Amino acid sequence: MTTARALIEGALRLIGQLAEGETASNETYNDSLVAMNEMIDSLSIDRINVMAMTDQSITWPSTYATRTLGATGDITGTRPTLIDHAYIVSNDVTYPLVLVTDEQYSEIASKDTTSTLPTLLRASMTVPDATLTVWPVPTGNVEIHLVSMAPLTQPATLLTELVLAPGYRKMFRFNLAVALAAEFGKSAPGEVVVGANQSKAAIQRVNTPLDTLRMPSGMPGCGGGTFDIYSGN
Repeated sequence: MTTARALIEGALRLIGQLAEGETASNETYNDSLVAMNEMIDSLSIDRINVMAMTDQSITWPSTYATRTLGATGDITGTRPTLIDHAYIVSNDVTYPLVLVTDEQYSEIASKDTTSTLPTLLRASMTVPDATLTVWPVPTGNVEIHLVSMAPLTQPATLLTELVLAPGYRKMFRFNLAVALAAEFGKSAPGEVVVGANQSKAAIQRVNTPLDTLRMPSGMPGCGGGTFDIYSGN
């Protein structure tokens, strides 16, 4: 565990903006905190930079094809940055909810078709609330789960404590140093740039999702398609 201030001071020392044992001015701390949150916000939009996924359960109301989700949405909740996958839970049974693009949704001829459970989900990452559309339109309330990236924590103050997974502390400090170098009109030392790139690459290797298992096309019964190791199909 570390604080935003400790990370900022470490980053400032890496670029020679702060000497060992010195403290920065209030203006420097405030500008650095803004730069730090901008960096974290930028990192949070890429799946391979985030340390965890979050499963958000929402109740989809019957007879509605489209609802907004967010702090001010039709459904109050967390606006996802990017939905990785989704599913439905009904009577303790899980059903996949296939994500489709705007183009794929536009090709559905009868968008008013109804069913007990929807099978498709279109997600538009509108602001301030995401716009979600399901098909077919459910005839009853549905429990939908959205699995999406959990945004990295942005510290509210210098004393905010950050709980970071292994590797993130160095990645934050070195990449913040590079950002602060530009902020204060400096050139980041070459070894700092290398450290920033290497620490970020290490995090991304850990966070990269595993590829879908595909069986050889010559194997009987597989035909080169996907293979579910749980169902055996």
